[in-house]
Amino acid sequence: MPTTRSRRRVTWSNLGERTRLMLQRLNDSILLSENDLCALVWPEAVTRQARTERLARWLAEQYLQPIAIPDGRGYQLGRHGARLLREAGFPRLAPVRPVADRVRPGLLLANQFGVALYEDIRTDLGISGMGWMIRPFSGSDARGDGLAAIGYDLDGLPAQRTRPDAYAPEYLGADYTPPPGLGIMRLVIEIDSGSEDARQLAQRARNWRTRWDQTTWPPATHTIFLWITDQGWPRLETIWSAWTQHALLPAFFTTTATLSLGTGIHWHPWQPRRHLPDGRSVWVWHDMEGRPRSLRPWDLEEGVLRFERPKRVEARSFAESLEIL
Repeated sequence: MPTTRSRRRVTWSNLGERTRLMLQRLNDSILLSENDLCALVWPEAVTRQARTERLARWLAEQYLQPIAIPDGRGYQLGRHGARLLREAGFPRLAPVRPVADRVRPGLLLANQFGVALYEDIRTDLGISGMGWMIRPFSGSDARGDGLAAIGYDLDGLPAQRTRPDAYAPEYLGADYTPPPGLGIMRLVIEIDSGSEDARQLAQRARNWRTRWDQTTWPPATHTIFLWITDQGWPRLETIWSAWTQHALLPAFFTTTATLSLGTGIHWHPWQPRRHLPDGRSVWVWHDMEGRPRSLRPWDLEEGVLRFERPKRVEARSFAESLEIL
């Protein structure tokens, strides 16, 4: 067991690359299930024994701490890990105090999406990298549950990566300007579990509209809001209604059940269409007008649709907008 004295001698520059990556990923995500943490830290194949031994070592060093979650074990930053990040100059630190039980499901669901997205884009040669950050909703503030920033080649050609694992936290910077030939797609993730009523959703949409109008966006950057609910299509109708009436900002909508179609427990948000065993084909994402959409910048008519100015939606319901197509 490492002593307090030996811990004090450790600095950020002394840490191995894997340990630094683990600390950064936990700092980005606040709370991760063990499977999601391992997917981020070991994107390549690794034995379960090697993972278990390394996690045990990190726990002993208090780089991370175990957190009880419904499906097993989760992790947050440990005290020593937070100190190392602070001394290394990281401007934003995830909390060390265990997050409240009521907050954990939302954090885990948002990170489940973020990890699934990262695993999808990592094998897409047109993607240069992705940054991910959890930003829990607080009150009526205009703040998404998660924020992804994805760099992509504007022509869909193989993109140059600064890191083989496509980890690019610098893309999240408000002032980051991509080099020529590269675009940045910002995805604001809104996870809904049905806790807000229609009035609260409307206020949330208005707050986003206000913040959008006050924001100056960097060049070669576009933003899409992703609304994901685990309460099914009736709830999606309520969200769609509030958003189209009070925000009218670029948004895609889906349910966790739709994300799981044909893939089981593994989500693949980068794949826009599901081909089911019964012969049916289902689109994962639809926009405010009910049109099938894709997160991949080169699919369908995304090169044009992503930069159109949202217009007033004429359909009376989300279901009606889908039927019109």
